[in-house]
Amino acid sequence: MNLPPYSFAQAFSAWHFDPVAFAFVALLGACYAWGMRRAFVAGDGWPWWRGLAFVVLGLGGIVVCTMSSFAVYQHAVPWAFAVQITMLMTVVPVALAAGDPVGLLRAACSEASRDRLNRVLAGRVARVLTFPLVAAVLGVVVQMLLFFGPFLKPALEHSWVMNVVYLVALVAGSLLAWPLLGDDLLPAWCTPPLRMLLAALDGLLDAIPGIALTAAGTLIADGYFRTHRPSWTTDVLADQHLAGGLAVAVSEVVAIPLLVMLFFQWARSELRPSVVEARHETLPASQRSEPEEPTLERPWWETDPGFGRRTEEYRGRSGRP
Repeated sequence: MNLPPYSFAQAFSAWHFDPVAFAFVALLGACYAWGMRRAFVAGDGWPWWRGLAFVVLGLGGIVVCTMSSFAVYQHAVPWAFAVQITMLMTVVPVALAAGDPVGLLRAACSEASRDRLNRVLAGRVARVLTFPLVAAVLGVVVQMLLFFGPFLKPALEHSWVMNVVYLVALVAGSLLAWPLLGDDLLPAWCTPPLRMLLAALDGLLDAIPGIALTAAGTLIADGYFRTHRPSWTTDVLADQHLAGGLAVAVSEVVAIPLLVMLFFQWARSELRPSVVEARHETLPASQRSEPEEPTLERPWWETDPGFGRRTEEYRGRSGRP
């Protein structure tokens, strides 16, 4: 190949236009803008920072992965493809999840459409696929198949196969990030501390494909990179080991902002009752709702038919009330 050596200048100047990826990004952006408009018309509004995260970091991340220098050099060196896939499965889904697209869809839909959406999300298939532990294992399996399976060579030879690979990687990563950072997408018992624990476990699992690439002694993609390598690369296997190291680095670095966001989500959930109580105190006395008196239940030995009769007999003999 006639690509110049990868350098700092090439990292920012080498770009490749992918019409399919561009159309996909434009469609997602248009849908998100429609949802924000509907939310504002309905009077609910939408946080500006969520829209910024979704468009700039999320959609911008897709553009970087599919059309930047990584896409240009993916046919020459394996580390470029490894960075693409790892970012699409870790970094981009977290950025998109920060925009809370499911919550925006709920806010923009009609009540009937919202009920249908909730039924789909509460279905057995969605619950299983979006459970963090299942999604984390599924993500590792998908990434291992993309690196070591029979799909990499056809993807490098045909652009439409590569676009399918992009989509599969993005969906696999979103199955984990969106439920962790979204509302009402996980069971009630999956509390914020448990979500942080699952996110930390996912960070460990995400390192497995990169470690496998680093330890592999044979070339991936049926030796594609050996026959298509540029003249300035001398050791394709060393480039593959570099790909594994970069995959581990990217997957572990993104775990830090994910844990930070989950921590703030946890803190917000802990502060919510205090905020409600503070607002209640600011209301006029006529608008305050008095707390309900606690209901006292009789002990089990009085409600049990056998023990209850004996208790009454004892009280009658002893004269106690």
